[in-house]
Amino acid sequence: MQSFNNVAASADRLPQLEGPDWKSAFVARIEKLPTLAAGCRELYFYLLQRQCTSEGAAELVGVDPLLAVEVVRSSKSAVYGSRGANSIKDAVQAIGLERLGRIALRIWLRNLIPSHLAVYNLDGGHFMRRSFACGAAMRYLYQGDTEQSETAYAIGLLHGIGRVVVAEVVRLAEDEDLVFMERTSRRLAEAELSEFGVTHAEVGGLALKTWGFSELIHRPIAAQFSKDAAKDKFDWTQSLAISRFIADRVQESLSGVANPLRGEGRAVYRGKTLSELFEYTLAMVEEEAGPDQAN
Repeated sequence: MQSFNNVAASADRLPQLEGPDWKSAFVARIEKLPTLAAGCRELYFYLLQRQCTSEGAAELVGVDPLLAVEVVRSSKSAVYGSRGANSIKDAVQAIGLERLGRIALRIWLRNLIPSHLAVYNLDGGHFMRRSFACGAAMRYLYQGDTEQSETAYAIGLLHGIGRVVVAEVVRLAEDEDLVFMERTSRRLAEAELSEFGVTHAEVGGLALKTWGFSELIHRPIAAQFSKDAAKDKFDWTQSLAISRFIADRVQESLSGVANPLRGEGRAVYRGKTLSELFEYTLAMVEEEAGPDQAN
């Protein structure tokens, strides 16, 4: 069986099928999907460089009006100390380069997400909040190592990006009858595999690879539901499964569900109880991703 990654190299040579050629359609859409906040992605990549500076970051922020407004506004929030920055340079210094990278990545993702992902019956704002929660949980699990924690945040934040590609392709195919209602990520992946021959995780991994993200990020995202995924050095895939669980429990809590952890709070992973991980993630979603930033 031809792998999904190989389809990217041979999409033009595939024979015509009676039904939709979903794999080739996903590959084609990945290459064409518009990115309204390309400057945010450019800034994120710049901040990954060891020689990045506040001056260089401020210059890139200034090129993108959307990013500039968001950075200045964020610098005035309680999360960043309410220092009242009025210039881009002051805002960048108030926020710090690490937080700036997370803000840039979040804005880029937010502008990629449609208002509604019909094939998943999922509201775009809900998708963004869950993505942010997963990123926050991942970052907390690797707290203490700046490089690992920032990579973990990116993996968590972008873990579901394949759904955006899938939703757009299904929308363009005008297949209104195709709607996934599975309640767990694992069952959803099984349904996608049956329908498309590939999961949204694999689609997301290929998309991120195509868009220039490092292997440390796109590989664990692609391997989320792989039965034979190799154990990676930093346990990214397992940590992502835990973080997805926590993100779902945070969403339930915000919806008014009592005791969303269902008695599993004492379980320990990477030296932290799930209760600690849940409380941290919930606080981050409420404080930083709040209603005006998560949507």
